Amino acid sequence: MSLSEKIKELREKQNWSQDTLAKMMKMHRSTLSRYETGKAIPSYQTVIQLAEIFKIDKDYLVGELEQQFPTTGATGYILKEKLEDPAIGMILKLLQQEPELQKALVDLHLMPPKRRRFYADTIITFIKVNNKHKDKM
Repeated sequence: MSLSEKIKELREKQNWSQDTLAKMMKMHRSTLSRYETGKAIPSYQTVIQLAEIFKIDKDYLVGELEQQFPTTGATGYILKEKLEDPAIGMILKLLQQEPELQKALVDLHLMPPKRRRFYADTIITFIKVNNKHKDKM
């Protein structure tokens, strides 16, 4: 499968529009469209950013990129992060169980910082109030 096909498949698997992913990548939708159709090849940094957004191993996309560019023979390092926080696993499970919550959080991420902070504070307050009342029952 080509890099362009992988990008499109990953985006569609998340039920994201090109516009949504383009906003997450801070690029124009037409640029993403060119990547998905194979009319343009994303930079290495862009491929790494895509892998981070899709939460996949970078090698899945980087391998395809390396096939499209000649090897220069230069050595380098790729950092492979491993999150050991058990709360992350709980959050991922919640997002899998609640797809509407996942979509809402993507929308939250794409909001301007002040509006995002407002809604994040509102959510935190609702949860604190719920926990306070739960303890009294």
